Amino acid sequence: MHTKRPRRIKVFTDQEIMDDLEKYRKSAIELGAVDALIIPSEKVPVDDRVRIKCIIPKCPSYGRCAHCPPHSLEPQQIRELVRSYRYGLLAKIEIEPSILLGENFSGVDEKGRPIPTKRLMELLKLYRNLADIVTEIESQAFYDGHYLATAFSAGSCNANYCNGMECVVLKGQACRFALRARPSLGGSSIDAYKMAAEAGWEIYPIGMDCNPEFIPYGTVMGLVMVE
Repeated sequence: MHTKRPRRIKVFTDQEIMDDLEKYRKSAIELGAVDALIIPSEKVPVDDRVRIKCIIPKCPSYGRCAHCPPHSLEPQQIRELVRSYRYGLLAKIEIEPSILLGENFSGVDEKGRPIPTKRLMELLKLYRNLADIVTEIESQAFYDGHYLATAFSAGSCNANYCNGMECVVLKGQACRFALRARPSLGGSSIDAYKMAAEAGWEIYPIGMDCNPEFIPYGTVMGLVMVE
């Protein structure tokens, strides 16, 4: 708290931006990312079809979160936003595949209320870790003078931070976790699978029917757009 030293706002050269991005790349790994890469903004694919995966089958967070569809920005808005930046910093964490499988994520108590399982709590902790990485990089960039830096994380912030409670932003109130909650790549129509493949990272589709023994690890990614 109160440890960052702001730099004077200026017009950055491309080399100065790259130098800062390299600093952020190293910082992301120090913060817990398995790997992080600097990519040009044209390598951030925005595809209308990605958003449909929030709807079919419908995600439990659909419509319940200010950062999730249908409340999130439309694909064309995201496409124009991404094009307005020069670079992105792509970071990933790796997860034990069995944790990502959705079976038995919650039980119910004697009143029928959902009780999260240990596996779900482990998964949410990892998603929060990723969100903390990208929001810290966004904060570093902001104080370095890249004041328009914008972060995207993974998963629904309503599940990650509010444990499924009603999103107060949708009621016109201030977000409980405004400095940590960010829109997800998927909910923003950004094709994380394609980015990972083009970056040379191994990534596998993990669903309820797959055998985790055939998957070395699950991949969860976040992105920070700069300049």
